[in-house]
Amino acid sequence: MAKEQMMTAGEVADYLQCSVTTVRRFASRGKMPHYRLGKLVRFRRSEIEHWLALYHEGEISAETRGRLTNPDQLSLFQIAE
Repeated sequence: MAKEQMMTAGEVADYLQCSVTTVRRFASRGKMPHYRLGKLVRFRRSEIEHWLALYHEGEISAETRGRLTNPDQLSLFQIAE
């Protein structure tokens, strides 16, 4: 398994297109998966993508639902078929 790079709150905010304050608030309230290393807080991209999938609203196709079972395969962006 390849080593996955950790993301800062700023990188997560850029990825989610929200503010750093929002990311920090979600993490501090235990609503977003994160790692605390002393005063540092870090996030794994695959865990953030899996967390997003859990909060997805609307219809999900059977094909997409099958992909959601493996967080290593999650992506915010659909590949045009």
